[in-house]
Amino acid sequence: MAKSKVLFAKAQLERIDKAYSLPYKFMNLLEASPLKNMITPGNIVAIKIHVGDMEHGGYRTIRPIFVRVLVDYVKKLGGIPFITDTWGLRHIIVGLENGYNYETIGAVALPVSGIKETDLVKVRVPNPLRVSEIEVGSAVYYADVLINFAHSKGHPSSGYGGAIKNVSMGCTGPNTRSAIHNLEREDQIGRAFQEGLADAFHAVILNKPNKVYNINYVLDVQPTCDCAPWSDIPIVPDIGILASEDVVALEKATLDLINNAPVVPGSIGEKAGLKPGDNKFFIIHGKDPYIQVEAAHRKGLGNMEYDLVEV
Repeated sequence: MAKSKVLFAKAQLERIDKAYSLPYKFMNLLEASPLKNMITPGNIVAIKIHVGDMEHGGYRTIRPIFVRVLVDYVKKLGGIPFITDTWGLRHIIVGLENGYNYETIGAVALPVSGIKETDLVKVRVPNPLRVSEIEVGSAVYYADVLINFAHSKGHPSSGYGGAIKNVSMGCTGPNTRSAIHNLEREDQIGRAFQEGLADAFHAVILNKPNKVYNINYVLDVQPTCDCAPWSDIPIVPDIGILASEDVVALEKATLDLINNAPVVPGSIGEKAGLKPGDNKFFIIHGKDPYIQVEAAHRKGLGNMEYDLVEV
């Protein structure tokens, strides 16, 4: 199998010029992406992000400027974008308060499965590893295109949460999320939980062949999830934004870059004695994050081999 292409907009400013600033590099990444072939005029485009915690204690989520760049590009292609997240209307209100509103990003925010998380579509999982049926949020299910815009960070249940988890737990209903969390009882290394994530991801994208694009925002890399009501010093310096149609290659490239990066002084990474080359989230949380990547690969959702293409 040929290597999958992963586009990479580096956070580092190589020259004092706006063209080298990350928002402009992100624009270049989108221009180089296959989105122009995925979106046709009039398509409804769901952009799945995490809008932050319910108590306003966390603050290192995806910055609205980058969501705006993506929204404007979708509109340029003739698409009709909206942003979406789980937990019903109350979480959408939190997102508006956190800056993800029409004035800042140029798109409406809709709950992924209705105001009370009851608007769901049951989907059978092909060749399930752990979960055979998934409740998919109707806003994503019925959208023409899904852009999976994830913040890469740590997570106590899976070691890491990025593009796979953003869809698996963020585009599904409460029964599905509970079923996947119940898998944590099966082992101590997070294997069952992460295989459940792969099943849920598979179900969500099943009715969108060649209509899903995955983006990892690898800045403010936190030790824990965006749903936690706190933020900490990032464990590694800002890396940039990566994107690919292939979620497996994207997640593998993201984890490799994080693991090869130095740690930030004063962070939990420094306190844990982490160094370049370490499997950082495995050491922090005791869960190997590559399990979810390999599980998605086993399900035929992508390629472990990738070419990193800087834009």
